Amino acid sequence: MCNCSKPVTITECERLKKYARDPEGRFFIYHIFDGRGLEIAYVENDNNPNRVAIERGFINSEGLPEWFNVKEHPCIYEEEKKQN
Repeated sequence: MCNCSKPVTITECERLKKYARDPEGRFFIYHIFDGRGLEIAYVENDNNPNRVAIERGFINSEGLPEWFNVKEHPCIYEEEKKQN
């Protein structure tokens, strides 16, 4: 489940959509930082998302890795809902 308590801008949502619809089917994670905003990271097939999160500093206030799949954020589905 995404951390939807931190808002994303329209531009950040467009970035999430781009990575969620990756034509190569790659796996991307994201974290929303206080002050820095949205950051997205690619997770290679042989890598663990928690390892990537730690390497990229995707850490929550309790000091634990915190990441979400780019396909989890509800903003990427808002436009589709409006069209249906």
